[in-house]
Amino acid sequence: MTEPGPGRRTRRRGWIVFWVLAGCIVLAGAGGAVAIHVVGGAYRVTSTSMENTLRPGDVLITAPTSQVHRGDLIVERQTVPAPGDLIRRVIGLPGDHVVCCNAAGRITVNGRPLDETYVYPGEAASSVRFNVTVPPGHLWLLGDHRLVAYDSRGLGPLAVQVLGRVVLVARGGHWFRPYTPATFIRDGLAPASEGTPPVLAAVGVFAAAWLLLIPLVIIGVVCFVVGRVRRRRKERVPAPLSDGPAGGTSAWSPSDR
Repeated sequence: MTEPGPGRRTRRRGWIVFWVLAGCIVLAGAGGAVAIHVVGGAYRVTSTSMENTLRPGDVLITAPTSQVHRGDLIVERQTVPAPGDLIRRVIGLPGDHVVCCNAAGRITVNGRPLDETYVYPGEAASSVRFNVTVPPGHLWLLGDHRLVAYDSRGLGPLAVQVLGRVVLVARGGHWFRPYTPATFIRDGLAPASEGTPPVLAAVGVFAAAWLLLIPLVIIGVVCFVVGRVRRRRKERVPAPLSDGPAGGTSAWSPSDR
C-alpha cells in the first residue's frame, strides 16, 4: 500500500483544521444563543401599540432587572384583563404623581413635563385625562402609539411581573440599542447611564460566531468543489503508453488492427 503524497497530506491537515474551526464556532454560537435565553430573553413584536419605536416583526432582546426606571421599555406579564406578555414604556413608578395634561398638552411626572419625542408622529400625549398617584407595587405604563395602545389610561396603575428591560432590537437585519429618552434624564427622572447588561455580551458572541461561520462555510464549499474538479481532471488524463518489446515497436500500431 502506497503512502499518500505530500499534497494529499497537506489537504488532509487543512480539512482537519477546517472542521476544528467550524466546530469551535458552532459551539460558541450555540453557547451564545443559550446564554441569551438564560441570562435574558427574546421576544417578537406582534402589535402596533409601540410604533414607531418598535414595529411588528421586530425581535427584542431583554435583560432581567430588579429595578426599572422611568423611560424604560419593558416586557411585562399581565393577568388582567387578558393574560399575556406586553411591551410598554414606564412613565411612572410607585409614589409618582402622573398627570395629563398641562397647559402645553404634556404629561407631567411629579410636576416635570415630558418632552415625548418617541410618541407616534402627529399624535397628542393622550386624549384621555388622568391625575394619578401610583400606589406601591404598581407602575404607570403607556404605549408609544397612543391612539391604539391599551395601557394604564384604561387599566389604571398596573401591578405587573416585569420579565425584562429591552436592551437590543433587531429590525430587518439591523440591530440598535434603545436608550432612555433625554427628557427623563434631563429632568432627573432617570439615571444618565447604566452598565452594559451581560446579555449583550452573549449577543456579541452569537453574532460573531455567525459572522465567522458564514465565510468559513463558503471557503469550505469552494475548496471542496475545486478539489473535486481537480481530481476528475486527473482521472480523465490517459496513462502514458508503455514501450513495446525490444526492436522499438510500440505496444500498438495500425498493423495490430
